[in-house]
Amino acid sequence: MLKLLRIICAVCLTSLLVTVLMVILKLFTWTSEFSEFMLVWTVMLGGALAYAENSHLGLDILVEKFDDATRRMALFISHFLILLFAASVLLYGGTNLMLERFSMGQLMPSLGISKGWLYLSLPIAGVFICLSALANLLPRKDGKAQPHSTVSDVENS
Repeated sequence: MLKLLRIICAVCLTSLLVTVLMVILKLFTWTSEFSEFMLVWTVMLGGALAYAENSHLGLDILVEKFDDATRRMALFISHFLILLFAASVLLYGGTNLMLERFSMGQLMPSLGISKGWLYLSLPIAGVFICLSALANLLPRKDGKAQPHSTVSDVENS
């Protein structure tokens, strides 16, 4: 899953950089809108990748001072809240927003495509974040710790 997400993020970022270069050189009229489109996709999928790899911005100073039981509970609550947020806002809300844009026929003028394609990044990022949160919450079958800061990391330390 992470390899696929890395590849998609790399393609989005490369497309964004090439398009921004085209905007600077003023080669085509659609490049400005396409760069905004790719920026949204890059940010949403990059955020999902950062969470999956535990490289997102976080304040660990306080949590590091907790004892093991408190740290385990703090990590569980953190991953659970992230799961709730991703499921409600990104999956549910993002899907509704995307479907509304498709049904309204709202277009991106320069590209000539539905604005729903822009908002499709929300539920896709939500799926990746939900899967990562579930992986962090559930123990692995082999009993080993997850590769990042998870509830099982504290149990096995």
